[in-house]
Amino acid sequence: MRLTALTCAIPMIVLLIFGSISAASKFYVPENIYSQYVKKYGSQAETRLGALLELMDGLTDATDDKKVIEVNRFFNQVQYQTDMKTWGQSDYWASRLEFLGIGAGDCEDYAVSKFLTLIQLGVPQEKLFLTYVKRGAESHMVVTYYKEPNTVPFVLDNYDKSIQPATKRTDLSPVYSFTANDLFLQKQQGLGKRVDPSQSKNLNKLKAIDLEIMKR
Repeated sequence: MRLTALTCAIPMIVLLIFGSISAASKFYVPENIYSQYVKKYGSQAETRLGALLELMDGLTDATDDKKVIEVNRFFNQVQYQTDMKTWGQSDYWASRLEFLGIGAGDCEDYAVSKFLTLIQLGVPQEKLFLTYVKRGAESHMVVTYYKEPNTVPFVLDNYDKSIQPATKRTDLSPVYSFTANDLFLQKQQGLGKRVDPSQSKNLNKLKAIDLEIMKR
């Protein structure tokens, strides 16, 4: 079954403020972090965070495919903006709270937010990778989702918002895939050759990002 053939049964998320989320929710942000977040970013950011927490809570018992579709759709609603414009730096990896707080980010911010959210939702780690690709002359990051081992993965991207098999994304040339622990030289089917993770500074960047959102 192709992910692109699946339709979204859940309508566009109705954005809700944090205070409307039940105390019984499975996902939450610790009170001290939440208070700092609201003070720093304001009410619209509070609304975006509330929508994410409600989405995560509603997807707890969903299939992996459903989680992938909904999380991809949610974060793709955030505005694209370069790191230089947002942070005054050429390469900054934002946490999810920073990404939702500012309400804008670049490809790494979309990909890392999707990746961490899906991991917290229980999608097996062996199915999900952050993948660097070339998009023409541009370096770009996406999430790759393997429904089964050693198959063609599906691509979660912020440019092309549809979820397609990697073989259909002829505009992308895979370079390497990684998690917080593993690094693979990428190919279109399967993960390719496993190499020394110390070769990638991005593993340390990923490890340094605070999860911030907790599960009860």
